[in-house]
Amino acid sequence: MEIKRLHLKNFRNYKDEDVYFSKGISLIYGDNAQGKTNVVEALYLFATGKSHRTSNMNELVMYGEQFFNLLLEFEDNNYIQNIEIKYEKGKRKELFVNEIKKERMSDLLGIIPAVLFAPESLLSVKGSPGERRKLIDIVLCLVNKRYLLNLQKYNRIIKNKNILLKQIQMKKQKPDLLNVWNESQAKIGAAIIEERHKLIESLEISMNRLLLGISDGSENVALKYKTPIVETDNVQECMFNTLNENIEREIEQGNCLYGPHRDDLEIDVNKKNSRIYCSQGQQRSVALALNIAILEEIERRTERMPLLLLDDVMSELDEKRQKYLFDIINGKQTIITTTEKTKFSKSGKDISYIKIKNGEVIHPS
Repeated sequence: MEIKRLHLKNFRNYKDEDVYFSKGISLIYGDNAQGKTNVVEALYLFATGKSHRTSNMNELVMYGEQFFNLLLEFEDNNYIQNIEIKYEKGKRKELFVNEIKKERMSDLLGIIPAVLFAPESLLSVKGSPGERRKLIDIVLCLVNKRYLLNLQKYNRIIKNKNILLKQIQMKKQKPDLLNVWNESQAKIGAAIIEERHKLIESLEISMNRLLLGISDGSENVALKYKTPIVETDNVQECMFNTLNENIEREIEQGNCLYGPHRDDLEIDVNKKNSRIYCSQGQQRSVALALNIAILEEIERRTERMPLLLLDDVMSELDEKRQKYLFDIINGKQTIITTTEKTKFSKSGKDISYIKIKNGEVIHPS
């Protein structure tokens, strides 16, 4: 898979622009606040159906306009194909794949596999449990349609169960109705937990190999899936028992307190929690290793090379980590944004340059 052209209309600060990408490294450069990250955001939208910066689609529409259109042309299996995303304020996003309208944005997942490494990526190390759950879920949804369906089912179960818990709290429903929802939550929740465990075990192996190179062998990593569900051979039964044992507590809180929607991923470096005890430099190394491990995992599971998006992160890495990253991305289609073109022109790599100024794309003549 190789992306070729991105067309942006009324997207952020882009009125009507085309961006053409090379097969290897495309370097998008320019001063701050010119629109470099907006290109990455659009590409990530094609990979996941969501922005990594906002959940409010209206923010993506150019000021003074009512809609945006995005079109991505790419080559896959020796065919030129396209995806279009349309959005009008007050309406739902529309998705077209090769001019055929799709009913769900989730139909995007897996068409343009991509890994994003941005300043926000540090949140996977030092942020909230929700940030780490989101990262795990995005990866699994990209490589496993069954996981996506289970996650959608699980979220509906939690939503409906929360409504019931509040109704029981107000004496409008009977507590014995929870049994059906607990059975469904345990069944689907167990499937989610098991897939997360498999992913984490695989990522840990890759991250240790990568950290060995980044840290000259001075750091090792351990990934721990943190859940109050006791780990046994029968996760579903254990989860069902946990839910039933805590019915009164959930009714009292009016909320689902147990399950994969509350679990966490703990990342330990040299047996210490990286969120609490690691320096910022170590956290960057861990985040870098995690994202490269995710890229390798997606490639292994889908047998397709993901697009790598590096948004304003090279300046955050020291020279050694920059060199290591460049060695890793050799031969991979990569989009890099930066304010420092000169540094990259001296790297010796085959790079195509795209200048961004005030929402306009200036390709080399």
